[in-house]
Amino acid sequence: MFGNLKLKFIHNVVQSLTDEAIMLKVAQGQVEQLGLLFERYHVRLYNFYLRQVCDQDLSSDLTQNTFERVLKYKHTYRIEMPFKAWFFQIARNVKADHFKKNKYDIKSLDDISYERNLRLSEQDNSIEKNEQLRLLQEALQRLPEDKREILIMSQLEEMEYSQIAEIYQITENLARVRVHRALKALKEVFYKH
Repeated sequence: MFGNLKLKFIHNVVQSLTDEAIMLKVAQGQVEQLGLLFERYHVRLYNFYLRQVCDQDLSSDLTQNTFERVLKYKHTYRIEMPFKAWFFQIARNVKADHFKKNKYDIKSLDDISYERNLRLSEQDNSIEKNEQLRLLQEALQRLPEDKREILIMSQLEEMEYSQIAEIYQITENLARVRVHRALKALKEVFYKH
């Protein structure tokens, strides 16, 4: 009985730690704490990549590379910076470096992988809803990479404008404008289909 209470207490304490507090511990050399951040973010990061590159294996590799880079550059983390903004900036850099190194861009990914991933994501709810989601995903994929990325961050990752501004190193107002323009572009592409 007391063992279960102790485990519950420890679990609640760990859950109450902010991402920033955990990352600060990692930056100070407690690298085992990175496991907590991995548990909180690995699925979100994988989905972040999958929505952009439409390739499960590549998304897994990029996710792993991102956490490796977090560990490598842990000393650059500053407590005043929101962890999520710092983390997704690293994620963006990992993706950009991958495509530079391999000398191809996201648009050249094979259509078979794209279709396979669309089918996997469509195993929910009704046929109509799935069709709308499929069309929306296709419209999202037709957007330029910068617009697609900012929409994924703002709408799917639910990042605040201040966090997006920090990632792109722009003002919060400019982040708001870019998200608005990207949404407008998505709407135009979606309704042309």
